[in-house]
Amino acid sequence: MTMKPRHWVLCAAVVLAFWGVWGYDLWAPDEPYFGEGAREMIVDGQWAVPHVNGEVTTDKPPLFFWLIALFSLPFGKVLSLTARLPSVLASVGTVWLTMRLGRRLAGDTAGTLAGIVLVTTYLFWDKARTAQIDALLCCLILVALSAFEAFRAGDAKPRRAGLLFWTAAGLAVLAKGPVGVMIPVGIALTVLAFDRDLGAWRRFAPWAGPLVFIAIVASWITFATLGGHGTYSVWGAFEKHVLNRAIHGMHHKQPPWYYLTVLPVQLLPWSALVPGALVYAWRRRGDANDRFLLVHAIFVCVFFSIWTEKRDLYVLPAYPAFALLLSRMLVAAEDSATVPNKRWISFPFVITGVLLLATSVALPLVVLRAVPKLGVPWLPTALALAGSGIATLVAARTCRPTNTARTLAIGMGAVYLATVTWVYPRFDAIKSARALGEKLREVAGPAHTGSEQVVAHGLGNVVQGIAFYSDGVYLRVLDDPGALAAQLAGNQTTYAVIDSVGFAKLPEGVRADLTVSGRFEMSRLQVLIVSKTD
Repeated sequence: MTMKPRHWVLCAAVVLAFWGVWGYDLWAPDEPYFGEGAREMIVDGQWAVPHVNGEVTTDKPPLFFWLIALFSLPFGKVLSLTARLPSVLASVGTVWLTMRLGRRLAGDTAGTLAGIVLVTTYLFWDKARTAQIDALLCCLILVALSAFEAFRAGDAKPRRAGLLFWTAAGLAVLAKGPVGVMIPVGIALTVLAFDRDLGAWRRFAPWAGPLVFIAIVASWITFATLGGHGTYSVWGAFEKHVLNRAIHGMHHKQPPWYYLTVLPVQLLPWSALVPGALVYAWRRRGDANDRFLLVHAIFVCVFFSIWTEKRDLYVLPAYPAFALLLSRMLVAAEDSATVPNKRWISFPFVITGVLLLATSVALPLVVLRAVPKLGVPWLPTALALAGSGIATLVAARTCRPTNTARTLAIGMGAVYLATVTWVYPRFDAIKSARALGEKLREVAGPAHTGSEQVVAHGLGNVVQGIAFYSDGVYLRVLDDPGALAAQLAGNQTTYAVIDSVGFAKLPEGVRADLTVSGRFEMSRLQVLIVSKTD
């Protein structure tokens, strides 16, 4: 039996997302957080609400933690593989759904090409193999929107489509909170408003769907309230991590135009084609399919642009729509009568090819200057970039946009595989807290697991990686330098993990009584393990 092109794309999605995810540790800022939360579910039985570093965390709902923990149960512990597996599977599911939706909207060729574009887009590929929620959220939102679009097109019964929509939205809320329902509902209502058919919403499982959604969310709220023994407040989590993030921001305050600056990088290597695809779809906005894709892509970007808190990965749910918009334009460009100005496509491909070639030359020079020991591991990536750039420039001369896109995608696949194989494992010495965590457990010993006598200062999210790789030596974070000095000046045995700047600021008399048990370099931090014995 001959495999169809879309099956080859799914195989490529599996390889690009799965290859080497077991070969390097969990890296800050986010991966150790989710890995540690899942580890504590397994070891400490904290399933009702997530705990990180021995304390309740309200940052995220539990679904992603649950999935990591379930995948890890057969091994008895959380591994790099099991922590990243939910994202890998969700990304493959997203590629499949994108191709399926593309076939319905524009035919088999456009659907397959959309999968090719999506799987080789930088941000999508990166989050597909990272222990973060966003690949899962993207998949669940696309499940909901695919069900809505099938209903809107008359290809699915309203009740069945509505039940699927609201079920996916409920699970998305359990993955990342209210945005899991706000985005698909907002997109669906906006599309119907532009269709001048808002009344259709009443036919979209008017009672059964919302009831299923309420049942899913209410079940977890009840479980968290009762199982958390009063330690978890759903309203408190909503107020802090939704309202405050949206209005005031927390750790990533950005201006409204933030996504205009990051999307050109995160959409590589397809960024130069996006403006033409948007213009092409806008000119065809009378077509229901183009209208849906435009609203899908733009709504997500505008929605998060309004928020004060912004990160590049927040708009990942828009990427399937970008891929579909690009594929529709590229397929249409094969017919010069459909797209009158092919410079929207040929010129961007040339720009992309030149950019890849320039990057292949600049990358080794920059790396050798910044981190000399990583210069050689980056060479395969540089060679793959050069090959991809040359192949793209050659293919662009044929004036066959879909063939050029496939050529570019193959080249970028080689770049990603080279990077994962030779570069990522070398970053462990810089990005991983394994050595630090293992040393702390050796120094402090299992008897101090959960003890308040192990303190931390000036480490940020490194604390989560230490808790994970020390196998449960929980650190009490002291942000106040005075409190740290008082703790270390006391009469009890105390262990502290502290950055070198904070250590230098301790009173001289306190420093004189401390024993330095280890020094470590993590990213931009110089970290010390010190102890004060009674």
